[in-house]
Amino acid sequence: MKPNELRIGNWIQFRYTETPVRITLGDFVREYNDEHLEDYEPIPLTEEWLLKFGFENYSMNLDEDGFTHVDVSFLSGGVEVYINDMIYPHIKHVHQLQNLYFALTGEELQTDESDKKVN
Repeated sequence: MKPNELRIGNWIQFRYTETPVRITLGDFVREYNDEHLEDYEPIPLTEEWLLKFGFENYSMNLDEDGFTHVDVSFLSGGVEVYINDMIYPHIKHVHQLQNLYFALTGEELQTDESDKKVN
């Protein structure tokens, strides 16, 4: 992963644990400055993660009127993310979907596990 791909609050996989964790300010500053990004791995975007984020049938409306609609398709070659029928093929990992959601809405993509953090 590249440092510019990460935001505080992104879900990542810390190499030495099996539990996905959210990156905190302290972790971000320490790891970014020490260049220990090799200790982090991106989490593949899966059906389980979409359900945690509140997607129903791989879809989510980002506004009340349904003008901004996100659809996710799982193919044999990977994941395809569509926003209003426009494809975003580079979205393959959880942190990328989180970043896209934040860019579109100005809000964090919430899960029921939002309190877990890197220690």
